[in-house]
Amino acid sequence: MTMDAPSEAHALISTLGQALGEASLQMDDEGLAFLPLSNEFFLHLQADPQRQCFIAFAVVGTLPLQPPVRMLKRLLQANRFWRETAGATLSLDSEQPPRLVLADRYDWPGLDADDFTDRVNQFIDILHEARAWLEDPVESDASGWQPAPLGHSLA
Repeated sequence: MTMDAPSEAHALISTLGQALGEASLQMDDEGLAFLPLSNEFFLHLQADPQRQCFIAFAVVGTLPLQPPVRMLKRLLQANRFWRETAGATLSLDSEQPPRLVLADRYDWPGLDADDFTDRVNQFIDILHEARAWLEDPVESDASGWQPAPLGHSLA
């Protein structure tokens, strides 16, 4: 199936590739752009023409067969209100053992090349931080932000 991504989407991917030192970065016939970041990480950018967005995703790492509770707690804390993930979302895939996946969405309307590049660079930074959450899952509340207790107004 061929994806009919608009020329603006192709231009964003091309500009991103140049900014990241991968001048040959482009979408394939499925609307997927694949960027190796290191021996450990591979960034995927999937075009979704119907929703007019890119979905960025990368495998952070594989969870142990019996992950320690503190690791799971740390990952959930990082994902809480997207504070430590800069808007991206952590999830688990269906592989066994499960892999931790980081994903984000970038809507095309109003997205310029510099903003797109900045957001993807921020995603890459969070990807590296997330690897540390698997390797050393120390509990954190770096944001200092606390939600209102359940049943109370946020106002």
